[in-house]
Amino acid sequence: MSVSSNAYDAGIMGLKGKDFADQFFADENQVVHESDTVVLVLKKSDEINTFIEEILLTDYKKNVNPTVNVEDRAGYWWIKANGKIEVDCDELTELLGRSYNVYDFLVDVSSTIGRAYTLGNKFTITSELMGLDRKLEDYHE
Repeated sequence: MSVSSNAYDAGIMGLKGKDFADQFFADENQVVHESDTVVLVLKKSDEINTFIEEILLTDYKKNVNPTVNVEDRAGYWWIKANGKIEVDCDELTELLGRSYNVYDFLVDVSSTIGRAYTLGNKFTITSELMGLDRKLEDYHE
């Protein structure tokens, strides 16, 4: 079983067979639990690999969201974090040395858990209820 609470096989997902069934059907797991966990699954590409290695696992994990956990899943990157994951495509444009926008990024988004939206040249996935937990942002303000 993985040590990190944000790992792909953490918690109940690390169990097999009867151990999994016993834990899954336990009384304490028959209620809905609030979670602020978000997941982003990205198809591997040169641009996404650059994002993972040069932004997400360095500056972003250190200075923005230390709960970010990235796992290599064959042709995909599986990213899990508490609260929010934000991708600034302007930052990627500088790193790549060529034009790269949020629509280019969306081509490599395979799956998400959370509320995903784009604003300007940024992609965000968050656990917040937009418009309820915090005020909606407007690109034109």
